[in-house]
Amino acid sequence: MQRGTLMLQAFADAVTVSDHQEVDIFDPDTGEGYQRAPVTARVRKAARYYDEKRGRMPNPLLVNIRKDDMDAERVVVVVDADQSGYENAVLKGGNWIGSGRIEFTDDLSLWIYDGQHRAGGLNQLLSEQEDFEDFPVPISLTLGLDPGEEMREFYEVNTNAASVKTDLAWQLLTKMAEDDPELREMLAAEDKDWITRAYAVVDELEKLDGPWKGRFQEANRRKTRGDGVTIPKPQFARSLKPVLDMPSFKRADAATVAVVLNAYWTGIKQVMPEPFDEASDFVLQKGNGAVALHRVLPQVVEVVRSTGGRLGQPEGYAEVMAELPTLEGESVDNDGQRMIRSGADFWRVGSVASGFSGDAGRRRLSLLIQSRLPSPAETIQL
Repeated sequence: MQRGTLMLQAFADAVTVSDHQEVDIFDPDTGEGYQRAPVTARVRKAARYYDEKRGRMPNPLLVNIRKDDMDAERVVVVVDADQSGYENAVLKGGNWIGSGRIEFTDDLSLWIYDGQHRAGGLNQLLSEQEDFEDFPVPISLTLGLDPGEEMREFYEVNTNAASVKTDLAWQLLTKMAEDDPELREMLAAEDKDWITRAYAVVDELEKLDGPWKGRFQEANRRKTRGDGVTIPKPQFARSLKPVLDMPSFKRADAATVAVVLNAYWTGIKQVMPEPFDEASDFVLQKGNGAVALHRVLPQVVEVVRSTGGRLGQPEGYAEVMAELPTLEGESVDNDGQRMIRSGADFWRVGSVASGFSGDAGRRRLSLLIQSRLPSPAETIQL
């Protein structure tokens, strides 16, 4: 018993684990679940390790019997000794160490929240040969976590140890913060609440008719030819940090920020439509473009305000960004010939803009854009 949660450290044969295991895969359509879809290559690698390389599994699978299944008819906890100590720990939510066993029905689900690829490798071997039926699988089994608590354990394990990809980790963080006021307060205290705010903004931006509708790639959803997706959702969310750090947006709700962003990018599209009409052929709506143009947005907003423009209308942004097509730079074509690219061609895949990789490169790109912007002071008439 660890702080009121019953945990069993044990071994089970591979067949038992295989028969009862479940993995709560994140579904981008419903928002339910929390784990990445299994990667076939990793499952095969695990199978080869346990079979051909005769590998061992010293680290346990992290498994949970969910709260809804914890009734006397489905799960029975049998304590070998110190029954009163165990019951007192249950009553007070305390700690207790002892030995015993857990008995459960044949249809009970054991939810794996860490180790799905190792379990998948064993499943593959079980389907191919009988030698692995009695393979001892170490498990760390918690009893009574609900799906939200299970998801949080998964998040903590995969961000503090072997990190899960950012696209899913940030999505989970946002999902958890929706129902956890203490987590929201902790994120605010650590100046990390911009992550959940950014995801909320992206969700609102997706609802609006504009340049970003249908452009974001969700976790667990593969990009396919012609789907219109240009950028992973977390990459776009990360690019919003300088926007959300603006004093005027610190307290603004997600819908308001989304309206401003939609107007900003619509204004850019009015100035330079080609990269938006053929978005997959250009980097403007990919990482380089999103990061650079969001870095300059605070300055653009000040110029729009100083001219009396409305932040929710694209015309003001189009006027400020009118010089954007004058960006130019030198690049090299397939024949090794140097050429000057400007206008929409500057943003074409394989062009100069494609070379502004990494944070330093994107910072240089934003500075290049800023050099074409008017200063707020120059637009104020006394």
